[in-house]
Amino acid sequence: MPITAVRHHARPIRSGAAPRLTAPAATLPRAVPRGPRVLTFGGAPQFPVAEDLADNGRPVTSTAELALPDPTAICCSVVRAAVEVLRGERPVAQLQRWLAPDVFDSLGRRALLMQGTTETDAAARPVVVRRARLVRLGETTAEATVILEDLDRVRAAALRLEARRGVWRVVVLEIG
Repeated sequence: MPITAVRHHARPIRSGAAPRLTAPAATLPRAVPRGPRVLTFGGAPQFPVAEDLADNGRPVTSTAELALPDPTAICCSVVRAAVEVLRGERPVAQLQRWLAPDVFDSLGRRALLMQGTTETDAAARPVVVRRARLVRLGETTAEATVILEDLDRVRAAALRLEARRGVWRVVVLEIG
């Protein structure tokens, strides 16, 4: 079967929109490009002032990074949410920003395997964290063990957190 060339004829574009009455964008004054604005909550808003701007109009950034928060609360929340994923009470997608990709995938596979094996009164009894022990291995690494109560059994979880892009992320998660 021979291949034939298809020719497209130029047709005017039709639109139901009203004609633009303003000047084209090329004649309008352009806004000065700026970097991202960082706001802190709990205090006065920190908008850049003239002294904080460089010659190109962008905010001056300091080289010192902000100190990372204590990872104990994060590890407790992540472990409790991971157990809720395994119980079928929470979608695994809610943990994506806190878990490394391989940990996220393995938790999702384990949750699929456990579908239908949990009790029906699971929603009536929430997961309770009994104890959490955390050890900082450096400025950007921490390991923790979390003991939690899940329905009528006690579980243990071990996790490793690493600082990535200024936030703590779980790179290893083991739930017994």
